[in-house]
Amino acid sequence: MEIDPLNRNVFLRKIFGRFLRTTSISFWVMVIAFSLIRLSPGDPAAARLGAGVEPEAVEALREQLGLNKGALEQFINYMAGIFRGDLGVSLVNGVDVLETIQRTFPLTLIYITLSVLFAFIISIPVGTIIGWSNKATAVYIFRGITAIIIATPNFFIAMVAILIFSVQRNWAPVFGYVSEFPENLKYLWLPIAINTLILVAIISRVLHTSVVDTREEEFVETGIIRGVSRPRFFWFYILKPSLAPTVVLMSYMMATMLGATVILETIFSLPGIGRELVGAVLASDYPMVQGILLMFGVITVFLSFIGDLLAYALDRRVKI
Repeated sequence: MEIDPLNRNVFLRKIFGRFLRTTSISFWVMVIAFSLIRLSPGDPAAARLGAGVEPEAVEALREQLGLNKGALEQFINYMAGIFRGDLGVSLVNGVDVLETIQRTFPLTLIYITLSVLFAFIISIPVGTIIGWSNKATAVYIFRGITAIIIATPNFFIAMVAILIFSVQRNWAPVFGYVSEFPENLKYLWLPIAINTLILVAIISRVLHTSVVDTREEEFVETGIIRGVSRPRFFWFYILKPSLAPTVVLMSYMMATMLGATVILETIFSLPGIGRELVGAVLASDYPMVQGILLMFGVITVFLSFIGDLLAYALDRRVKI
């Protein structure tokens, strides 16, 4: 079936407008990443040299690192470096920021991706079945359990999990991470399980609400009257339109998930990007913090853009 050229042009204009908004937001992410670290206390030059160093040595290092220049000049140099693909070097150890991100981010990406995958596998049948059946007892229990999980801080869940599975059972070591597969799985399964548990509570709850709302739509009654086969009915008339708000939510939750890595990687001593960010903040390592925050922001903005497109593909009533 051919697409109406008028509709295609409208769609392309919407995509282009959404892309411009995404680009604008990405610029402000750069500004925020540059500004936040400079508003925090601490002198990276003094932190790099250590205590008991002469002020002249600190000032000389500040000049060498370009920290004695004005904020505007530093920001211009920062932006120019980004467009060259140069995020600078760490003020603490002199290691290239992009190299550090490339070294630490894959681990974070692995357990976030697996958490999202497992969460969707569990959440879709749970949210759909409970939403479609709409039995009072099941809904009451479902809402109670998910509310408790969502309201509980992830660090508390992590500490309880460590007490049960690491201290009492020794099933999940907390220290001494080994990067080789499959030995690394015994260090990763518990953080993945915690992330999955929290995501299942959120996704299934949103999907349940969406399925309940979708049941009341007129096109659902039309599908029932037409006698559409059960698999086709549940996919095209129930699940597909119900997934749209869930996909949008997940794309916007990436910032929260990336922020959660800071807590989980610190608790489980995982050498990921979140733990690297904590160390950089404590050392006032401007380039490292800027580079990591910039990466977090750009990924979040990009995934929100992709999430809106996927939601539109699932349900054309979604505005992009």
